[in-house]
Amino acid sequence: MRGDDRWAGGDGGRETPFEDVEDVAGLGPLPDGLQPEVRDFVRALRGLFKATGKSLRQFAAYHHISPPSVSRYLSGKRLPDKNFIDALLKSACKAHGVDISPDVQAYAYRLHREALLAQQPGRYRLQMASDKLEEAILAREQAELQIRDLTLSVSDQKRELNRLERQQREIARSAAEERGRTAAQIEVYRGRQRDLEAQCHELRGEIDRLEAELEQAERDRDDARARCAKLERKLASTEEDAEREELEERVEEVRQEMAGAAGIAQERLLELQRAAREAEILRDQATREAQAKLERADAVYEETRAKAAQAAADFETSFAKRREQTERDLLARQARAEKHLAEIEDRAEQLRLEAQTLVKDAERRARETVEAARRQDGALASRKDRPIKQLYVPPRTT
Repeated sequence: MRGDDRWAGGDGGRETPFEDVEDVAGLGPLPDGLQPEVRDFVRALRGLFKATGKSLRQFAAYHHISPPSVSRYLSGKRLPDKNFIDALLKSACKAHGVDISPDVQAYAYRLHREALLAQQPGRYRLQMASDKLEEAILAREQAELQIRDLTLSVSDQKRELNRLERQQREIARSAAEERGRTAAQIEVYRGRQRDLEAQCHELRGEIDRLEAELEQAERDRDDARARCAKLERKLASTEEDAEREELEERVEEVRQEMAGAAGIAQERLLELQRAAREAEILRDQATREAQAKLERADAVYEETRAKAAQAAADFETSFAKRREQTERDLLARQARAEKHLAEIEDRAEQLRLEAQTLVKDAERRARETVEAARRQDGALASRKDRPIKQLYVPPRTT
């Protein structure tokens, strides 16, 4: 499979299994409002995620990351840290049986820095300071390793020089003790002595060179230590700025949530007002219907009474029964209308209480969120005066 040439870097354009993509199965489309740098970075992340061959939940479980966090990273809603990029690179390269090349890693890191600079300048400065501190720590460690190697080399060369000097002294002593020997034997001793002197001279020069390199390595180590200390102070200040920026973003999110909650409460209040108006209309209708029925009943009653007055006395008993039945019917109708009206009033009261509860709950959540933000701001201000007690430990690549 030939991937995107942008992932090939400076390796001569060799084939790579990775490419920048936007449409990935299981992921929704990218939102329209993303900045160009963020969109390019998220497309690269999606390409690596596609190359892993895992689902979102499988990848999250394998790398111990929450699925909602992975979803936010791959949708551009939130920018990840370098550990997430390293996890994607490791999983994608393992799935295709290739090693993580420096060019591929550099391309992913470059897109990450450009996205941070465009969207979160505070985090960009923090990331750059962290990278510089990591480089300074590596330089210091390399200088310390070089010092240790040079120290061992100097020690070995000095031991060899001591051995040769002892051998030279032994030859000189032997030559002094055997002065009666032939001139040829004496010349052999002198030749061996000259060779040893030459070797000693070379060793002394090598020792001088190694000691000079050792001094330079020690100076480099001291410079690296000083640079680490300076970068640590700068990183601490940058971390505070990044935390403050993130806190401000969180406060803005809370404000938006508060605005949304207020909008919901306003909608429920409007619904309650509409329900109250509907209940008033239903009550008026029920009252009018009851009044109309009562008037019709009175009319029937008057008509019946008029007829009864004109009827014969033998119909008075039957008339009284009919009148009682009419009154009972009227009372039953009035009772049903009043019950219906009471139910409508109860429903209107319940809607009003629900709206009040929603408004109070929204206000309480807003106060709690603002109070939490103030506490975090206070904690951040108190941390600003506290000295740094430990060195920064660079993130371990997984």
